[in-house]
Amino acid sequence: MIRLITLLVMSASLAFSAELEDAKAAFAKQDKALNAAYAGLKKDLAPEIFAKVQEDQRGWVEYREAISDFQTEGEEKENSAAWFETAAGMTESRIEWLEAWRKATLREGWEGRYSDGFGGLLEIVEEGGKVHFRLSVVRGPTYHSGEIGGVLRINGGTAWFETQGEDSEDPTWLTFLEEHDGSGRITVHGENTSYFHGMRAYFEGSYLWLGKLSAEDRKAVLEPEEQ
Repeated sequence: MIRLITLLVMSASLAFSAELEDAKAAFAKQDKALNAAYAGLKKDLAPEIFAKVQEDQRGWVEYREAISDFQTEGEEKENSAAWFETAAGMTESRIEWLEAWRKATLREGWEGRYSDGFGGLLEIVEEGGKVHFRLSVVRGPTYHSGEIGGVLRINGGTAWFETQGEDSEDPTWLTFLEEHDGSGRITVHGENTSYFHGMRAYFEGSYLWLGKLSAEDRKAVLEPEEQ
């Protein structure tokens, strides 16, 4: 019986060790790719544009550390497969965001898929003379989420949206501003938005154009307006 228990403990220990090493290897691979993407942008982007990438990247590294630390549940970072798995996944997503800076200026009109790089996803569809949007967020280590959508009112490089939650006394306002710094980003400002998201979530942010929406994504944005 003692021998069986010993074998089970050893087997579990080996499995944990393999899982940890796999997680570390996955993170190392993604982190190397991230550094390569970042170095490429430094070489290819205009200095004033890269300065914006650099500023945002510093904040994101701290964000990745905080989110990954939360997943360790008290374990030392070096012994936590959860830390490296979380960091690897976040890093992989971040690479897509960094690479999007190369094509951000190709955006025409409002339509497209945007991300703020910190858990916010903005999707905009221009259809039938209207501009529809869906804004969804997942924020922080506790993954507080939120979603809001509707039809925007457009005036040049500014868009507005107003609605009101069923139990809210005051209206919710969102303002979308095109940034005129060559980055192709849209800055979102919100007032009285708490009805539509968790306590630690928020819609505000600077959203970078990632590219065009798929037909399926366009349909998903439009569907609420068709009901």
